[in-house]
Amino acid sequence: MLAGHERPHNLVVQLREAFTALNDLVVPHLVEHGFTDFRPAHGAVFQYLDDTGTTVSTLATRAQMTKQAMAELVGHLERGGYVVRVPDPDDRRAKRVVPTERGRAVVEVAQQLAPEIEERVERLIGATRLSALRADLEAIRADFDTAESRHDEGPANSAT
Repeated sequence: MLAGHERPHNLVVQLREAFTALNDLVVPHLVEHGFTDFRPAHGAVFQYLDDTGTTVSTLATRAQMTKQAMAELVGHLERGGYVVRVPDPDDRRAKRVVPTERGRAVVEVAQQLAPEIEERVERLIGATRLSALRADLEAIRADFDTAESRHDEGPANSAT
């Protein structure tokens, strides 16, 4: 039997692990507020759900998962009363996933945790470094979004 390899410790892994550590606070917070059937995987739906509704296909693309896996998550949330599927007014063949009142309550309760997390991070690294971190993360996001856009355009347009 082969021994496992040490996991890489690079910037991408560190960013993911920091996100995971912060995101792991959400489900216990939701459970404390009565949403006992909410699971971490359900966040993949709510993170990418538009207020006016979003198709399962679009949710899957945004969450970088298969349409089948997203449909399963949506089905579970639908049975729990968090979302409903309604006809898409722009495409008669499609359905949009829309949050119910219970689904909007979950989002509200989860968002109530954000100030507490931000205060904790500020206590940990200080206001100046938190401000710099925000600016750095925005710069990274903007640059890589732009780089991805250039990549999507193909080689013919990459010089523009």
